[in-house]
Amino acid sequence: MRALRHAALATLLLAPAAGAQGFQYGVVPETDQLFHRILADPRQPQTTLRYYRLGGNNLADVGLGNTWGMARWTMRDWIFQLNIAGMGFSRFKLSGFVNEFQTIDFFADVPLEFRRGRFSGQVMVFHESSHLGDDYIRRTKSTGFRYSIEGVRTVVSFEPHPQVRVYGGGTGLMHPVPDDQDGALQYGFELRTEDLHLKKDNESWVYLAQDFKNHSRGGWNLNSKTDLGLRLGAKRGVRAMRAHVGYFGGRSEYGQFHKNREHYWDLGVSFDF
Repeated sequence: MRALRHAALATLLLAPAAGAQGFQYGVVPETDQLFHRILADPRQPQTTLRYYRLGGNNLADVGLGNTWGMARWTMRDWIFQLNIAGMGFSRFKLSGFVNEFQTIDFFADVPLEFRRGRFSGQVMVFHESSHLGDDYIRRTKSTGFRYSIEGVRTVVSFEPHPQVRVYGGGTGLMHPVPDDQDGALQYGFELRTEDLHLKKDNESWVYLAQDFKNHSRGGWNLNSKTDLGLRLGAKRGVRAMRAHVGYFGGRSEYGQFHKNREHYWDLGVSFDF
């Protein structure tokens, strides 16, 4: 955590320094404009609900989170923005009136985003921890293990066409617990249609998003997440709703279950603010 705090402090200090040198500077800007969230990665800070069947059980993933813009400034042809973000991402076993709370992962991020034309990117310092749910502990008698990581994640993207995006990056860890982790790779692409004009005052389009990850904790084996969805949102701004169907294959993204192999189709809805 000490290294994470130092990195976050350095990032915070750089933003006012840039503004002091005469760059355009704004406070509390809108988010998801410079580096757009990765659509097929449900662990991006957002509000999302996904239903799926796994091992004969009905399960649901619930994510509650958001990103807040803190400052934006420009330097020649580059635009920079400093944000803070956080989310809780949890899994529930659906079983009627009493649903079993199985696990939750917490995220705290300090992203620095940048864009120049069709090129954009994000560098963030982050904290992630994973915990078993009380209901799961009572049923299985397992208390899990301590899972907590801090590090730096970098992702860059390029848009060769207004409806095409490719991206890639990696994660380096500064304080992993357990300590047998080195980081991760992430890469993928997104395709979307032009505006479908489904509603007069909104913009709508269909998208196909493919995300790949290779975690050192899983022996660098491939995790694949595919989403096909419809996005309906305001023409100005980033507020939108997405309905999507997807497929996941690989080792579980949840820290407490990361050794488990999982394959499932999901149906979900997400909200961008």
